[in-house]
Amino acid sequence: MKKEEIIALAKLARIAVSDEEAESLKTDIDAVLEYVSVVQDITGTGQVEKTLTPRYNVMRDDVVTNTPDQYTEALLEAAPKRKGRFLEVNKILHAD
Repeated sequence: MKKEEIIALAKLARIAVSDEEAESLKTDIDAVLEYVSVVQDITGTGQVEKTLTPRYNVMRDDVVTNTPDQYTEALLEAAPKRKGRFLEVNKILHAD
């Protein structure tokens, strides 16, 4: 993975990364990717043991634990920007 790719990935994740940190991350990520490629190349021999246990879903009745709009006003007040009853957020997807 290139240093520029790590910096771009950090920018998308909104993480500040210095050049030194990007180099360190490059080394770490390269090691992880190398390990993953080794694991992918491993082919098992023999049969995989399967334990058959009964599986079932635990069902329960739905219970409403809050009232409508109980947290709406607190959320809107905590938001830095809003338009009426909607939160206004910065655009994070670009058409590059």
